[in-house]
Amino acid sequence: MKHLTLLMLGTVTLFSQACQENTKETNEDPNEATVAVVKTEVKEDPNQKVFENLDQILSPFEDMTEFALDKNDEGIAKSISKVDAAMNEGTFAKNLSPESMKSLSLQIDKLKEFAKMKNYEQLALASTDIFEYNTSNFVDTKKIENQIRIEHLDYMGFKVLALLNQEKIDWKNIEQTIDGVKKEWLALSPEIKDNNLKDSFEYLFEGLNVSAKNKDGKMGEILASMDLSLVDVLENSF
Repeated sequence: MKHLTLLMLGTVTLFSQACQENTKETNEDPNEATVAVVKTEVKEDPNQKVFENLDQILSPFEDMTEFALDKNDEGIAKSISKVDAAMNEGTFAKNLSPESMKSLSLQIDKLKEFAKMKNYEQLALASTDIFEYNTSNFVDTKKIENQIRIEHLDYMGFKVLALLNQEKIDWKNIEQTIDGVKKEWLALSPEIKDNNLKDSFEYLFEGLNVSAKNKDGKMGEILASMDLSLVDVLENSF
């Protein structure tokens, strides 16, 4: 009987402790839990602000290229407004090397002239070139080198589409664009763990080169669009 009594007392004690633990968990401040999650996220991605800064100097020109290719005047006007706002707020000045700002201002002025004249072909080229210019002159490149190389891949797709959209296609320029970005890909490739994704880009470059040599505009458009889709997949793999 003594042993039974001790066993019952032990059971009651364990049950009481379990209840206390549950009460403690239930009464935890949800705000403290949220703060802990935020701190963890910041710790996991300390360069989040750098990514945001890069997006601010690139996205208006990426959008503008797409709108120019679609001859979307409303979209073009919105993109120009974003560019003007970024310029007035000092976004470009904060995120680009100081020596690049004068050239950027001249390029933006030229871009606005093309938009005013509704010269969609040259506008698409100009906005694509500014996208690449800003990528190459981003001040925090060393902090997110893989992402910078991915942006070069993004540029290739838009540049090829813009060049194929010209009345007279400059095939040599297309080949030079592909060859130039291939170097970025070769530097990035060892960092990619997904072998299927690697193979996809290898075939993509091979196909783009063949389409350029054969002057096959339709195939070039398909492959350039595929590049843009693969870039989205690539970004999610890091």
